[in-house]
Amino acid sequence: MSPPLVTSIIMILTGVVFLAQLLPSLDLVHRLSFVPALVLEQPWRVLSVALVHEQPSPFHLLANMIGLFFFGSFIERALGRWRFLTIYLLGTVGGSVMVLVLAKPFTVDWVTNNIGASGAVFAIVGVLLVPTQKLDRNITGVVLFVALNFGYGFLVAGVSWQAHLGGLIAGFVLGCGALLVPKKQSTLVFVLTAVGLLLAMLVAGAWRINDAWQIAAM
Repeated sequence: MSPPLVTSIIMILTGVVFLAQLLPSLDLVHRLSFVPALVLEQPWRVLSVALVHEQPSPFHLLANMIGLFFFGSFIERALGRWRFLTIYLLGTVGGSVMVLVLAKPFTVDWVTNNIGASGAVFAIVGVLLVPTQKLDRNITGVVLFVALNFGYGFLVAGVSWQAHLGGLIAGFVLGCGALLVPKKQSTLVFVLTAVGLLLAMLVAGAWRINDAWQIAAM
């Protein structure tokens, strides 16, 4: 079964970028990865991080794309395209913000290149963990995916367990907004949940940046 439209586009785009990473002159990892120290200067990195993966081994990319193919296709069909895209994008942002918040200013973590779509994929998984009967999913497969990817994040430099956690939380919150309310109110509640989540992430990021400024001023 082929994945639905948004899932397909994301998979194709991510695959094209992975191939482009093979060209050293483009230096895409350093251009697109998320680096806490660069969040104000280059804010687009909170999203572009989802496009770059570990090289030359394709395992990191394949792990994320397999999760996106199965879980993403399921959620896009269940919730619709625009909700799914919102979850994917805010999950990416949530992963980057969690990396920023948990990185101690002016340490190695502050200047590390974080890579991968894991935050976004974990946001999709977060939706699958919402306690509801509206989704007919295999919870065992979901839990296994979470365990394997969290373990991988601890073993490979640049693949951040913090991003996994941030994406998982963001997806769970958005999933609750979409699935735990009556159908007639779900659109409004989902939009309000997404806006509230984005504001919360902005506040958390601003707090960490302000903390870094205070440390720099000492």
